[in-house]
Amino acid sequence: MTVIGLMSGASLEGIDVALVATDGERRLERRHSLTFPYAAEELGRLRDAMTAALRIWGGEGAEAPSDRPFIAEVERELTGLHADAVRAFLETCALARDAVSLIGFHGLAVYQDHARGLTRELGDADRLAQLTGIDVVYDFRAADIEAGGEGASMAPVYHRALAEEGGIERPLAVVTISGRTTVTYIGEDGSLAAVEVGPAVSAQAIAEAATSLPARPLAWLLSGRDSHDAALVGALASLLPEPVYRAEEMGWSADHVEAEAFAYLAVRSLRKLPLSFPDTTGVSHPMTGGRLARAPRR
Repeated sequence: MTVIGLMSGASLEGIDVALVATDGERRLERRHSLTFPYAAEELGRLRDAMTAALRIWGGEGAEAPSDRPFIAEVERELTGLHADAVRAFLETCALARDAVSLIGFHGLAVYQDHARGLTRELGDADRLAQLTGIDVVYDFRAADIEAGGEGASMAPVYHRALAEEGGIERPLAVVTISGRTTVTYIGEDGSLAAVEVGPAVSAQAIAEAATSLPARPLAWLLSGRDSHDAALVGALASLLPEPVYRAEEMGWSADHVEAEAFAYLAVRSLRKLPLSFPDTTGVSHPMTGGRLARAPRR
């Protein structure tokens, strides 16, 4: 299937759009990817919505009477921005809408508390499907959380597909530095594990995460927007005995790997394949997930 992945990170760089062709397992072809930045006014409203979300769900201050209507209004606007990004992406890449089978949609995470099993994302998948005319898979984390998992990290199964597609030797550690810092471990046998390092970007904390992995990796691969930090790469290289590579050195897209991941997960969701695993989210058994919003039939 040819699928678009959409990702809007909490750091608010913009809307990442990535196109992949995949069967949700070993067949994977990465194609185009772009970022559509938010305008200054949009950024301000999104930040205000995130602050309101913290008052409502995080208990950080008294909820204002206008908070929930304001969040609903911003969510509608944000959904429209995602639809605009899809249309602009298709136009830029000279693609017809009918060339895309599916959208994997990760909304803007406005509140997450994995310890409480609580996550809130802004984005209306049903409206997105109506506006784009493309079926949308969304709400990837809910089933995992309901089954006792933390709902994160959801990317390890995609990291494994990338490593297999690129013929990268394993065991391999993939560090994602974007909003939160996580380490994916991919074993020689394809086994998966994940360790959450935390919101801060710290070379020492990343290096110490190695003690929580099933075995020492042969190499470390850095992805995510903050992986461009040369000082961080240098610090990790001095702390770790294994070689450290940037994602681009292995042919990966550091900026768009998460959008690609949700395109891949969307196909796995349709096929009822596992998205999360005991050693990636703490769930008791491998879990599929995601919900489908159907576009109007033409």
